Amino acid sequence: MDFSNGSLVMGHQKVLEMLKTLYYQGNLAPAWLLVGQRGIGKATLAYHLAREVLAVNPQNPTGLSAALVDRQITAGSYPNFLVIERPENADGERVNEIPVDEARKTLDFLYQSPAIPGWRVVIVDAADELNRAASNSLLKVLEEPPAKTLFLLVCHSLGQVLPTIRSRCQKVNLEPLSIADLGHLSIEEDIFEYAQGSLGLYDSLLKAGGADFTRKLAKAIEAARGGQTAAAQRFCDDVSKDKTQYSCFLWLIEQYAYKAVLAAKGPEQAHWVKVFESLTAFLKGAKTTHLDKSQLMLSCFLIIENPSIYT
Repeated sequence: MDFSNGSLVMGHQKVLEMLKTLYYQGNLAPAWLLVGQRGIGKATLAYHLAREVLAVNPQNPTGLSAALVDRQITAGSYPNFLVIERPENADGERVNEIPVDEARKTLDFLYQSPAIPGWRVVIVDAADELNRAASNSLLKVLEEPPAKTLFLLVCHSLGQVLPTIRSRCQKVNLEPLSIADLGHLSIEEDIFEYAQGSLGLYDSLLKAGGADFTRKLAKAIEAARGGQTAAAQRFCDDVSKDKTQYSCFLWLIEQYAYKAVLAAKGPEQAHWVKVFESLTAFLKGAKTTHLDKSQLMLSCFLIIENPSIYT
């Protein structure tokens, strides 16, 4: 059974075929880092390969249906398959990092005999979201992986992954998607440009309001640059109530700052360089804090007005 549906694995079909070929040749390394921008289909690729490995397996009991494996993987109930990801909090939102208790599930999963003879697959989504303790816990397994075990580590930011984990994985770099990769889909090119080749970010931005949302953000940034804090605060209060808009704000604000660096000259460019550096550092640190959403957003606008405010 071939699970490599090209309409789902968009832009990365050659990588999927390469990994499948290695599997059937018996040369597939036990651990892989799938590296690339958020939202370009790395996890989709990992799921497709997992389905292939678990369903097309000569050690599976006679009569095991590939369609059944597919349904159980989708439902998260296939016994030889495990996904490690950020858990949800009491409000149903994903926490900022993968804690050690989640990573330890890998130990429990692999140190027991497999429920079904044959391969087991662990997907980590994403490796750069593991906290330090969780990274060290996973590293113990990667140092001596059990036989017939495949680790697929999705990675949005390679620099955030422990060097020791990187050294134990084969790395595949996945490129951003192009309009051509999306062929049959109807794409709003102006919005896709903001997403920088990420179908996931593109979809989120459309749900956030598309061009209307980007215009409102641009006006709020202009207001902040001019010291009009009240206007920026109103924007923050509105957007912080919408999960999708808030999520888009977190990556769009850095993108706006970066584009401003490229567009400006002289003292204005120096200002935006400091803004971009300060924003990046602030948002990275905010992942481990519990700032109110509106306050976090306002802090970003204050950095735009004065990039030295938090230094």
